[in-house]
Amino acid sequence: MIKIKRVLVSTDFSEAAAKALPYAASLAQEYKAELHVVHVVEDSLYYAQFVYDGAPFDPTVLIEGLVADRKKRLEEVLKGLPSGLKVTTHLRRGVVASEIIASAGELDADVVVIATHGRTGLSHLIFGSVAERVVRECPCPVLTVREKAHGMIANGNAGKK
Repeated sequence: MIKIKRVLVSTDFSEAAAKALPYAASLAQEYKAELHVVHVVEDSLYYAQFVYDGAPFDPTVLIEGLVADRKKRLEEVLKGLPSGLKVTTHLRRGVVASEIIASAGELDADVVVIATHGRTGLSHLIFGSVAERVVRECPCPVLTVREKAHGMIANGNAGKK
């Protein structure tokens, strides 16, 4: 028998991530598990030296604003979840895949739910695949939800036998 106590779902606030969230919430509900919603701010890109009007620009101001915005967006995500679900949000900073994998280990997650964006070709080569790396390196099983998921949950069929 499978015992699931903690479900971790990552979100980047994309449409694909919005499709993964109901799967994670359904698993958490079905197993009476905790749901952990993780968002990672990848701030390494912002640490380059910026110059504005001849003066160096401190990117930490930009990062602080971004973090505040993402906290608000995480709260918005929670509004669509079923009531009675024990949900904890986590806002992390770093490399997205690494932080999701670290979160899974630190939280002792039993399953990770992650969306795939379906990138191929050059965009896959340039941006890589967060989901692919999470699947390869995560310490627990990973459920991937395709961006073009067939809507098992969206049409009300989830959990019906």
